Amino acid sequence: MYYELPEYSGPFRHVIAEYLNFKRSLGYDYGKAKVYRLREIDLFFKARGTTDVMITEEMFEAWTSLRPKEGEANRWNRARALISFSEYLVKRGYKDIFVGELPSRVSPKLFVPYIYTKSEIARLFEAVRVCVLTKPGNHNHATLAVLLLLYYGCGLRKLEAQKLLMRDIDFDSGSIRILDSKNHTSRLVVVSDSARTQLVRYRDCFCFLHDGSDHFFQPVGGQAISDSKLYRLFHETQAIAGIQPRENGYMPRIHDLRHTFCVHTLEAMIEKGFNLYTSAPLLVKYLGHRHLSETEYYLRLVSENFKSVTEKSMAYAPDIFPKVGVDYGE
Repeated sequence: MYYELPEYSGPFRHVIAEYLNFKRSLGYDYGKAKVYRLREIDLFFKARGTTDVMITEEMFEAWTSLRPKEGEANRWNRARALISFSEYLVKRGYKDIFVGELPSRVSPKLFVPYIYTKSEIARLFEAVRVCVLTKPGNHNHATLAVLLLLYYGCGLRKLEAQKLLMRDIDFDSGSIRILDSKNHTSRLVVVSDSARTQLVRYRDCFCFLHDGSDHFFQPVGGQAISDSKLYRLFHETQAIAGIQPRENGYMPRIHDLRHTFCVHTLEAMIEKGFNLYTSAPLLVKYLGHRHLSETEYYLRLVSENFKSVTEKSMAYAPDIFPKVGVDYGE
């Protein structure tokens, strides 16, 4: 999905759109993150008095220097964005363009997603259930309850569920259309009978005046539920459920529910004696990935509780569960 370009007011305002079109024509997925990274570059140069299309060595160093409380990985990504843009400007014939080198990249620690235990999942759902029962008619907690069901029960990405339209859900068959999601992929997700019942119940309570183009989850005005409201509700529910911060001090994320769906699904497959040669590709499609390698990224086991899954999976794909220290790149 390509996003409408924000307003560019700095020295690169006339060439950024051309650059984006050029990269997209080559097949690169220059979406929201890249669009706003370029806006950040444009504003950075503008704030420092640059008025012409030029990149000096001093400005390059200023942009790529490590910022307070910034990780090396983010610094490296910022540098790469400016270098790529600089190379394009040189090819377009602009002068006074300094093309620097990427800073030395310290091998980053492999990010390990948080895998909720089944007990924690049960507590999370119980916490939101109690909130719904003690506050009847409360739209917010009812919304969170169904979103959690889609995140953990169906493995949807945060935005995939958050931005569902009424017409995307077939309430009779229990199927959900995910259109033009990450990497411009689309898929059909079939939910369980119990999940379909909850979707119908939510629709009848809160969406009876909506038409097909309205968002299924919306507070007011037909817009999708905001990130700020969703995160606030989620953090409140985690606290009620007694979910503790991780060792790094951060709480588990909403996206970790998708990781947990992957791990728990694979565990269930193996416990039922499924052949991973045939079942793992089904999970790939269900998740909306294009290749098995993308699903491997999600299937990281971080608990001894899943040791049996790791052992049994080795015969199928020795590298399906990355070892700490493996860098999968960008």
